[in-house]
Amino acid sequence: MTQSHSRPVLRRAITVVGLAVYAAAFGGLLLSGTTAVSPSADPGAARITLWAAAVPALAAVALARLVPPRTPVPDPVADMPERRLTLETWVLVAAAVVFPVAVAGAGDTLWYPLAKVLLFLVVPLVAFRLLRGGGPRVRAIPAPTVWLAPLPAAAAWLLLSQVVFARPITQDLPDPVTLAVGSLITLLTAGVLEEVFYRGWLQTRLEALLGRWPAILAGSLLFTLMHAGSHLNEDALGVGVASLVAYQGVFGLMQGYLWARYRNIWVLIAVHAVVNLVYVDFLVQAVVS
Repeated sequence: MTQSHSRPVLRRAITVVGLAVYAAAFGGLLLSGTTAVSPSADPGAARITLWAAAVPALAAVALARLVPPRTPVPDPVADMPERRLTLETWVLVAAAVVFPVAVAGAGDTLWYPLAKVLLFLVVPLVAFRLLRGGGPRVRAIPAPTVWLAPLPAAAAWLLLSQVVFARPITQDLPDPVTLAVGSLITLLTAGVLEEVFYRGWLQTRLEALLGRWPAILAGSLLFTLMHAGSHLNEDALGVGVASLVAYQGVFGLMQGYLWARYRNIWVLIAVHAVVNLVYVDFLVQAVVS
């Protein structure tokens, strides 16, 4: 088993830098007078306050800390040789860094989901197979053994983000068929694939190498970086980057902690799907109106 405590200096450095990035993002936004951020790259999408960006995720993390899993969660890469683990992690980090560069300016073109499939699915699977050689297969995303424990955190996030801090639908929507097809593609490439890549594959390996919180912080910032190619389109660069950290980064922190705590990928996929599917906004507005 890889001993994460064998890298104390690196662990501390990542933790300090990660926390500093979040503090700088929120501090910079407040000092600049920016009190609202855009949670979506869709033109005309409503902005949300910093409270709405942070409170639901932090409430979910707090509840998750209060509700431990009743059974031990698995450590799926515990028996992986350290060299193989390290190389696989570098491949995943490289894919995460290359993606926003590859899709910069792609907008709503077909290249965006295709690049995601290529870099977040095809490249990792090929790398895993080549690096495995004749060694044993490793299931980095174990079958969930904990189902009820993560539900209070997920429910709190859902209530706060979608009801208490609900945002109106202000962007122009395509025709129903186009919307349905686009929603299905988003569900598969964002709700499913992003959680598999960032939490199931990347964070699991980072945890084995660095420990829980450095892995969560590093994974959440790489998740934030993923959105840079499509979200930095309205604000000044500094404000745009800080806004990404304040919303996508905090969401990644929550998802990362829920993964580390419960190892239930399906709960994370469900939460992520709620964020991306406009049909949820329709349903909430119909219920509360």
